Amino acid sequence: MDEKSTYQTTKFLETLEAELGFKIEKIQSDNGREFTNAENGKKTLFELKLEELGIEYMTTRPYSPWQNGKVERSHRLDSNYYLGKRFRSLEKLRRSVKRYCSRYNNISRKVLNFKSPNEMLKEYRTNN
Repeated sequence: MDEKSTYQTTKFLETLEAELGFKIEKIQSDNGREFTNAENGKKTLFELKLEELGIEYMTTRPYSPWQNGKVERSHRLDSNYYLGKRFRSLEKLRRSVKRYCSRYNNISRKVLNFKSPNEMLKEYRTNN
């Protein structure tokens, strides 16, 4: 995403569901402003889109990163990969992200019964 906003997060959600080819049932996020506006109780564009799509939405407790452990681990891996790297252009950054995502999604994970995310997705699509 180019920016952290409810508009961009909503666009990403719409694209993601279309690309995955299956219905997303539940989403959990932290309380970032790109997701929710818990401070004043007004629903964000993202939350309204979740309701429209019939997706259950849960947020973690504030300052409780352990409640979203898999995402936090992913952020740590991402940070370790990109820490200290410099890119001479936006295009080089985009190519690096694409390469990193390809590598990440093709490595088997214990939590996925020693399958890669891409293998799990392929298996799901084959069986449904």
